[in-house]
Amino acid sequence: MRIIVCLIFLGIAVGFFVISWFQFKGKGYLFNNAYLWASPEERKRMDQDHGAKRPYYRQSGFAFLLIGVTCLLLAVYFATGWLWVFAVAGLSVVIMVIYAVASSVKLEMKR
Repeated sequence: MRIIVCLIFLGIAVGFFVISWFQFKGKGYLFNNAYLWASPEERKRMDQDHGAKRPYYRQSGFAFLLIGVTCLLLAVYFATGWLWVFAVAGLSVVIMVIYAVASSVKLEMKR
């Protein structure tokens, strides 16, 4: 059972790493709340000026990268049972939340 859970988390981690790579490259759909909740006019402006979307792509890329790392750490935990890896995964979640809040505030202040 642990191996199945490990493989599931590995698959999820790979998926998040792929999404992160596309976000860093500025390709594909922008998975970012600033874009998702923007008014139609604001979205149209962002779509026309790709440079306006670049910081949001970068923010999403880092967020998906951190989620992928967390899933990878959880896969290692389920494969090995090492409790310290689970603690590091918890720390990565805390870092992810701090990064998300800090980068959102920074991007909002630049606007």
